[in-house]
Amino acid sequence: MTSALTSEIPGADPAWHTQNEHPFYKPSHHRLQRFVREYVDKYIAPNVEDWEKAGEVPAEVFKRHASLGFLAVAAFPLPKDYLSGVDLPAGLSMDEWDEFHDSIIIDEMARCGYLGTVWGINGGAAVGGPPLHQYGTTEQKQKYLAPLLRGEQRHCLGVTEPAIGSDVAGLITTATKSVDGKSYVINGEKKWVTQGQKADVGLIAARTGPPTAKGISVFIVPLNSKGISRREMENSGVNSSGSTFMELDDVVVPAENMLGKENQGFEIIMSTFAHERLWVGITALRLSRVAYEDAYRHSLKRKTFGKPLFENQVIRQKFSKMANRLEPTQAYLEHLVYRSVRMPSLEFSPLAAMLKVQAAHHLEKVSRETQQVFGGLGYSRSGQGSRVEQISRDVRVLVVSGGSEEILLDMIAKQQRRLANL
Repeated sequence: MTSALTSEIPGADPAWHTQNEHPFYKPSHHRLQRFVREYVDKYIAPNVEDWEKAGEVPAEVFKRHASLGFLAVAAFPLPKDYLSGVDLPAGLSMDEWDEFHDSIIIDEMARCGYLGTVWGINGGAAVGGPPLHQYGTTEQKQKYLAPLLRGEQRHCLGVTEPAIGSDVAGLITTATKSVDGKSYVINGEKKWVTQGQKADVGLIAARTGPPTAKGISVFIVPLNSKGISRREMENSGVNSSGSTFMELDDVVVPAENMLGKENQGFEIIMSTFAHERLWVGITALRLSRVAYEDAYRHSLKRKTFGKPLFENQVIRQKFSKMANRLEPTQAYLEHLVYRSVRMPSLEFSPLAAMLKVQAAHHLEKVSRETQQVFGGLGYSRSGQGSRVEQISRDVRVLVVSGGSEEILLDMIAKQQRRLANL
């Protein structure tokens, strides 16, 4: 059996990498993990710092990524009917691809340590693929989904607005139906649109009905349409993700470009959140391991007062406490990945939100502790502590994206009470 590649640093990788028998991970999972790790180590990790400084992932890198099948598997479950002629990573077949293959892709890509690259190289397939697959017409899937999965188009999702974040039901961008019913005119602004600078197509949420969750629709909008302007946003981190401020001024969209039904938009947007929160949980946990591994290596070679940093009890305690955060979260994560395709989405949603909150919260703590281990080197954007420094800035977007911690915790309590009929 092809075994998984794993770090020699204790705790830097999940335990299943060294277990040949596991209830969740089979030989195909080990083969995929090895394939993705070798790919990231050779083509991605050595360049992420340069791409972050440049503010983009080069086009040729995106094309290679697509040619290896990574965009095809970015949407889960796989849209098999629209993957004709596409080879999946590691030569796996569509029939054997499961939820744990999906989680391995997410985990190993995040190991590059730069969240901006992870988002920038994806081409919007993770956010554009699932809603198109679930709600799109056959014509929409052929025109937009299939090219997206082959890397021939890039997509973005326009939901967040200058005054509206986690409160999706309150968005104020409008879509007004024409008198003849053949088109809609969209007016509004979208903010923090990942991949917005490079995207060819945007899934844009706009109000078509009353000022409630039941008055929102989603439109497939070609971003070369008249009336659309885009400008790059400067954020603390994720510089290579193409974060964009978008203005839509009297943008005319054909009625057939509505995704799903009129005023079904809130449902469509919410349908993407469960997997997005699982994605955030997996990514945050891996970034914690990246910071942990870099700091651990540093502590073994860095000498203070005549001995390696690791020989100080207070430093060893830091690593033990960090490991105590990582391993229980890994166990919960694997349980949720398994349950993600075996329980109703309404029941799964609060559990995924719990993982997102927990993993992001742990990343905040691990980020701080690993910077402490590095000292001044953890404050530098280049050199030994550069990944730890980058993670210290990227962590904020993981805490907020997919729903802020405060809103999610309240949602978890309300949803679970509702499910219990109390």
